[in-house]
Order: sequence, then C-alpha cells, then structure tokens
Amino acid sequence: MNRFCRNCGCALILAGMLSGCKADQSRPADQAASNPPASTGESGSPTVQVVAKDFGFEAPAKIPAGVTTIHLTNQGSELHQAQLIKLEQGKTIEDLAQALKTPGPPPAWVKFVGGPNAVPQGKEANATSVLEPGQYAILCFIPGADGVMHAAKGMVRGLEVTTAAASAASTLPPADVTIKMVDYDYQPSAALTPGRRTILVENAGPQPHELVLLKLAPGKKVEDFGHWAESGMKGPPPAEPIGGVVFLDKGARATFTADLEPGNYGLMCFVPDAKDGKPHLVHGMMKQIKVG
Repeated sequence: MNRFCRNCGCALILAGMLSGCKADQSRPADQAASNPPASTGESGSPTVQVVAKDFGFEAPAKIPAGVTTIHLTNQGSELHQAQLIKLEQGKTIEDLAQALKTPGPPPAWVKFVGGPNAVPQGKEANATSVLEPGQYAILCFIPGADGVMHAAKGMVRGLEVTTAAASAASTLPPADVTIKMVDYDYQPSAALTPGRRTILVENAGPQPHELVLLKLAPGKKVEDFGHWAESGMKGPPPAEPIGGVVFLDKGARATFTADLEPGNYGLMCFVPDAKDGKPHLVHGMMKQIKVG
C-alpha cells in the first residue's frame, strides 16, 4: 500500500527513499546483529524472517538466490509492508539515491519483484518470489498519519542475494488460484474458497501493479477502503489489510498464502499510473470478491 500517495508518479514515491537510504547505511551494527538464518517454509522453499518496526527492518544482510519466501512480522504500531526492489546493472542503494535526485520515472535498472504486502500491528504476511543474485532493497512505501512515507523515516534496508545453492528451486510452488493483474483489473482463475490458500499473482499488464488483499468489515465495500485511504486514513478502517503482493513489474510473478474465512474481501492497487500519477484504484483497479 504504497500508498495513499495522491497525484504523484513512481519517481516521487521512490524519492521518499532518499533519507531512508541514509538511515539504513548509518546503522551497520544493527544490520550485522540481525542476520537470522533462513528456515524452510510450508512451500518447501527457504523462508527469510523480516521484522518491521516503527521505523526500520530487522532482516538478514545476505541470502542465497532461488525461490525464497519472505515472512513479514509487523511489530510496529502502524501498517507495514516489505517491498523488494532489485538494483540491476551493478547498481547500489547509493546509485538509486543519486538517480532519484532528479524527478522522472524510476531508472531502468530498478526492478520491482514483489514482497509481502501490508498488515497491521501484530499480524504476519508472506510472499514468495524467485530471487536472482544481486543487490536488493527492502522498503516500506506506506505513509504514516503525518503523511510522511515510512521509507523516508528509515524503513529501507539493503539486501545482498548471493549465488544460489545447487539444490535451490527455480520455479514457484503450486498455487490454488491464479490472479492476473492487468490495466486496470484483477482476473482470478477461479473463485476463492475458505481455508489456507496459496495464490499466484501474475502481472499481465504493461505497468507495475500490486495486490492488496482486504478483509472487509460487515456492510462495507471495497470502495470504502479506497475512500478511507485517500482521505488520510482517519477513523476506523472499513477493512483490514491481510497481505498480498507489493509492486510487481510487467511479466513478474509471485505467490502468497493467506488464511481465508467466509466473507467479503477486496483486491486493490495503489500503484501510481504512468500517465497521470493517480493510484490505479482511481482507474477502477479494485475488485470485491466473496469467499465461501
């Protein structure tokens, strides 16, 4: 939920990372101290634990390439997510900060590869992607009640993905349902049913997209959450974000697993449009679905 950034392009969203990048680089001791080993998750792929706080991440400094599940635990008081960005062509976080001093679209060497989408305090989310070797950044695009993006408060962390082990998987785990993202719609391959479900998210559109999964409060509609978010997140939320997948580039795929109870849910995309900078939800990229 990248979020609630009204009338701005991707470059302006990413520009909020600049001060966060500096904060991340100023805490090398924290990064070295929080380098937990990866475990094996239910998908069978290595699972990396990432803890979000107000305002920073605890995460490994290095992980091996291959199919990887990022398991996000929110220990902060605000909504948090863990967007993964791959810095291609040998670029670093410092290169990203330098490039974004000039307004414009994100550099061609910035690649959005997903990550767990937003959950509130005390909740957990996950997302599985195929990670190639290289330099990455983990960040949170969500703004606080003061309108300042969490990345600008220090929620940016470098991550090095090293050469894959010989036994590393290179294909995503099987999914119960595939949801294709296009400009501007979600296209599920089948209806979602109650239970623990693995969902494959595929960006079939020409622009980056995301999937925010919402559990709607009784009597509320998916549009209500959009209005709440765009009006500054004031008052009780009409839905609870329960994960999903953050920005994916064109053609990219990722999976996530969620426990679904019977009820009404929403799918929503807050990515700014390439043409007018308005969130994709303004262009109709939101869908209400029923589970059960």
